[in-house]
Amino acid sequence: MDSNSWRRNLYIIFAVEFLVLMSFSFANPFMPMFIQTMGHFTDRQAAFWTGVASAVSGLCMFITAPIWGIIADRWGRKPMVLRAMFGIAAIAALTALAPNIYWLIILRGITGLFSGSMAAASAMVASSTPRDKITFAMGILMVASFGGTAFGPLIGGVMADAIGYRAVFYVIGTVYFIGGLSILLLTHENFVPVPKSELPSFRKLWGLAKSKAIAPLLVVLCVLAIGPSMMNPIIPLFVQELSSRSAASASGLAMSLMGGVAVISSLVAGRAGSRIDLKTMLFWGCIGTGILYLPPVFATSVFWFILLMALRGIFNGGVIVPSNSLVALSVSRNEQGMAYGLQQSANSLGNGLGPLLGGALASVFGLKIVFPISAGLFIIAGFAVMKFLPGRDLRQIESEGVDLLKPTD
Repeated sequence: MDSNSWRRNLYIIFAVEFLVLMSFSFANPFMPMFIQTMGHFTDRQAAFWTGVASAVSGLCMFITAPIWGIIADRWGRKPMVLRAMFGIAAIAALTALAPNIYWLIILRGITGLFSGSMAAASAMVASSTPRDKITFAMGILMVASFGGTAFGPLIGGVMADAIGYRAVFYVIGTVYFIGGLSILLLTHENFVPVPKSELPSFRKLWGLAKSKAIAPLLVVLCVLAIGPSMMNPIIPLFVQELSSRSAASASGLAMSLMGGVAVISSLVAGRAGSRIDLKTMLFWGCIGTGILYLPPVFATSVFWFILLMALRGIFNGGVIVPSNSLVALSVSRNEQGMAYGLQQSANSLGNGLGPLLGGALASVFGLKIVFPISAGLFIIAGFAVMKFLPGRDLRQIESEGVDLLKPTD
């Protein structure tokens, strides 16, 4: 692979991930209302079942993500991107046909088994990107992630109000299918199989997971995923309590503005990563995000709720960019698939537990309780970062073999 081909791959993957993640988030603003069309569910019951559906998806991904990571390191990362793209395309179309809540939960579980396009894409990018450009590349990918989730809920909410909930899932499937074709035809991976003695295995995966470099990071990543995912069953219903008119569109606008602010935050964090210690950036990102989770609970109108939720995205880049960079820089190139598989597994566990916890708390104590609990989790994660993760400056990385997490003398 020539010196500039990593940039070509990065920008193509950026564009595709932006589009597919945008489509994946189409359903976020209306999932509780979609569930309410399957039975006579109250708001609290809809929040609970939304949490269950998200939990099943996240827990299935938690189980399979490391397996996909091993396969990626054995046979290539590009096939894993294609697996996720075409798999979700088929499952999204089937979700449009779900007759009841039980089929929906089953399909969400199957979604979890096949998802993980961002983890696979991150491994593909990290394996070909120069080490001193990792933070830049991860910042670009996080712009795709936040940018997609910024526009996705807004578009999805408007589409849901215009053409109905089920039709939106056909659109999601179409976008993923086109994304898969684009990766297949437009990107190149110069994958070099590792020697047989160095092939990834479950034993090596476990060794990596419990290593001093990765284990604390995985715990932090899991906690960071729980916080925002707790809100997914809550935001549409909170908006619906404030104003029942066009709740899906209003919820989508709230999520979109949040993502839009996070896009700017990711760009800044990606550029700053070459000058600021990643541990310091991650700490302040966690603390700032936690504090900004508190004001929306006091909103008395949809306008103020949307505005306050949007401000919550200010520090998102300072959370996601350094954590993703640390994953890439803590292992060798031959272990990128396993590392991002573990990262996806940690995120998925958090994404599975978060909605279940948020839905359960909301069903018992009401919707507002979820905001301060999410805030507390981010603040706890921030102090865990300071205590358990060693810090290094990216300017110290001068060669391929330098380990970012290895303590300095």
